[in-house]
Amino acid sequence: MKPTFFLTLFSGLAASVVEGSDRTHRQARRPQPAIGFESEIVQPSLKLDKVNLKQLAEAPALSPRAANDFYECRNSSPAPSDNDCNTIIDNVFGLDQSITVASNACLTFQYGTCWGFFCSLCSTLTTDTNFIGNQLISAEALCVANGQIGTVVSNDAPQWEAGFVYQGAGLPDYDVC
Repeated sequence: MKPTFFLTLFSGLAASVVEGSDRTHRQARRPQPAIGFESEIVQPSLKLDKVNLKQLAEAPALSPRAANDFYECRNSSPAPSDNDCNTIIDNVFGLDQSITVASNACLTFQYGTCWGFFCSLCSTLTTDTNFIGNQLISAEALCVANGQIGTVVSNDAPQWEAGFVYQGAGLPDYDVC
């Protein structure tokens, strides 16, 4: 059975590690993702308190901006497959494009048991898939590699969150605005 990778774009205005991890932040590769994509509109639905967020420690693999970011890992039963989440990361880098995400909207990337996401929390933001892929690497190394789901959150404007949940689970929504 051939696995399918879905890119679900949750946006009204879509334009177009950490220590212990063997992944490093990287630039996008040019190959086109070999798997199909799908789009639809949805918003984050799981309200979470920012009090549980932990500050990211400085690490050579993190971008300079990441020093002001926070993360939270949570238990999930079942947890997403680390291999499925790594497939998402590879495909996000393969997209190599700019993206505009409306305020309180999310991009989701679906593959097997894993749903990756990137959300703009407080205002419309323009970024690219290299930036998103690097944030997903952090969430994978901090959380998914340890059998959990997790989110990396930026408290600085423009506020965003990125991470992984088990397929079909609600996307987190941290009030950092």
